[in-house]
Amino acid sequence: MEQTTEKLSRETLERNYMVGSTIRDGLQDVLDRETGRLAQIMDRWFASGVEHLHLVGCGGSRAVLEPAKWLMDKFSGVPVDAYTGWEFVTRDPYRLNVHTPVVVGSHSGTTEEIIASVAVAHRKSAPTLSFSRAGTQLSDATDDALIYSSPATNLSKLLMNYMVAAEMIERSGDAGAARELRGALKNLPEVLHEVKEQTDELGKQLAVKYHGRKGFYLVAAGPLSGLAYQFATCNLLEMQWKHASVYNAGEWAHGPLEIVEDGVPFIFLLGTDESRPVTERALKFTQRHGGDCVVLDLADFPNLHPWIAPFALHMPLEWWLLYMGVLNEHPISTRRYMGLVEY
Repeated sequence: MEQTTEKLSRETLERNYMVGSTIRDGLQDVLDRETGRLAQIMDRWFASGVEHLHLVGCGGSRAVLEPAKWLMDKFSGVPVDAYTGWEFVTRDPYRLNVHTPVVVGSHSGTTEEIIASVAVAHRKSAPTLSFSRAGTQLSDATDDALIYSSPATNLSKLLMNYMVAAEMIERSGDAGAARELRGALKNLPEVLHEVKEQTDELGKQLAVKYHGRKGFYLVAAGPLSGLAYQFATCNLLEMQWKHASVYNAGEWAHGPLEIVEDGVPFIFLLGTDESRPVTERALKFTQRHGGDCVVLDLADFPNLHPWIAPFALHMPLEWWLLYMGVLNEHPISTRRYMGLVEY
């Protein structure tokens, strides 16, 4: 294992945002450029009244909605729903109106069901805000648009959703929590850069040990549930063609635990928030009955705020993915269907 690990270096990786200061610079750019403009958008929304917030995305853009919804559920008085695109379009929520903003995200800015979601919202006069690159079909279609230019696309959209959460909480909920969240976001670019540098070696070790496995079960809860979905769906399934299934830790006792047996690989994401005991219980059961458990724990990174767990644990997972692609001779940009075959 040590000999194989030594063969891996950042130079062996496909060009990627994990190398250098791309993450730090991109997140800082979003905070510097968009914080004030988002506040103006929110002032406009709340001046006319906000009754409900709808968050809509697909794939990675769907995954990053979960921790923001978790924060707003805990600390904001405005109800929040999160949807994948076609669910929003086909449900066509009855309560949509001028007081129910719809926030959507798409990196390409052309995702079919996200464009359709904007049309649904506009048909019922709901204000719309998008997260995308500049000049996309989506950013042009919504009433307002926050823009990022970093190749760290999911982290950029994750940050924008957190910024929305901070604004919503400040205006409709626990002002102390809003201040605390703003403080965590202010320090985020530098903190995340440090975590990225610290987790490179861990990612190599995980890749060497597990690159040959055909599939994984991911288990998480609370603000980490979206990251578990992202790693299973966008990384293992899409980018490495590995089998993967993701579960909320609170559901582990209600059927999924029956798959636990010697040698089956599981990935547990542990936060330091209130949901931690729920995931710990599922983890202890799985370890007790022979599961091969990879545990990524925010507690292993001292002094990190519990609410930024999805940013921090993204780092070792991304290194793992990149080095696994090298060892499998399967670059993460490889596709056999997406964008190549009619769907």
